[in-house]
Amino acid sequence: MTRFVLVLAAAALFAQPASATEIFEAEGAWVGEGQLATGAEAPLERGRCKVDIKPVEGNNDVSVTGTCAVAVGLSDISIRLVRSSSGRVNAGVWSAATGQTVQYSGTETDDMIDMSSTTELLIDDKPYDSQVRVTAPDADSFAIRQILRAKGADTWRLVVQMTYRKAGG
Repeated sequence: MTRFVLVLAAAALFAQPASATEIFEAEGAWVGEGQLATGAEAPLERGRCKVDIKPVEGNNDVSVTGTCAVAVGLSDISIRLVRSSSGRVNAGVWSAATGQTVQYSGTETDDMIDMSSTTELLIDDKPYDSQVRVTAPDADSFAIRQILRAKGADTWRLVVQMTYRKAGG
């Protein structure tokens, strides 16, 4: 199985978003296309993700499961997003590539969700911090951008840039 740095790339967590925050109303199959890195220092390469989004409890909790692929292989992912009434968003992201669940916390506005990791992502026994931004480029899609840096480093590195559209849409 290929190892993906992507922790949230497969987070096709989202619904017909007129704004990024409508991801909590999403349902069904979504397909993401863009670029993914398969390691902390690996170059970005073309990737594709297929996910299924299911609301869990009302419009404040959503579950995302699926698979992301690059030329060298596949990795399963699972994500759970929960938003509070105070504008906070928390997420747990599991990837078969790392075998870890990384926790995220952040805020939502009308046009984006910004989250930072609250637990370390370990890659080759080295700890990393991660940030994820979800935006809605248009009314029929959402985009996920993830950056990563070694713990204590100053420089962030782009590891995921994906745009998702409703499958068959």
